[in-house]
Amino acid sequence: MVSLEIAVLMSVVLVIATAVGWYLYTTFVASTVGQPRLGVVSAELSTSNGELRLVLINPGPVDAKLSMVEVAGRVATPSCAIQSGPAAAQGIIPVGAQAVCTATVGAAGVPGTMVTGKVILSGGQSFPFTASVKP
Repeated sequence: MVSLEIAVLMSVVLVIATAVGWYLYTTFVASTVGQPRLGVVSAELSTSNGELRLVLINPGPVDAKLSMVEVAGRVATPSCAIQSGPAAAQGIIPVGAQAVCTATVGAAGVPGTMVTGKVILSGGQSFPFTASVKP
């Protein structure tokens, strides 16, 4: 019976050691992998055509791939053009680049007010912004 108790105790210790090791490993990996960041320089929503115009900058450390834009509960897929910095495929803003993105969201607002929204990347990260409503 003593050897059975030792075996059970050793298996519990092994399970706990494995769990702690896995926690430490995943924490280390998460801290070393770069997460995309995005800065919203300006945001304007036009009431005449429902078009959202965003000026975005990617400070790094990795390229940012845009998935969608949400304004006032309405979702749209943006189209981006690199304004300065290295060129990239459509929807991708490289590190250090500034891009102008437009999306037809169809959201209405009163000119002179502000509406909130967010840019959503392909990895699920979201970056909030406040857009000024223009006539």
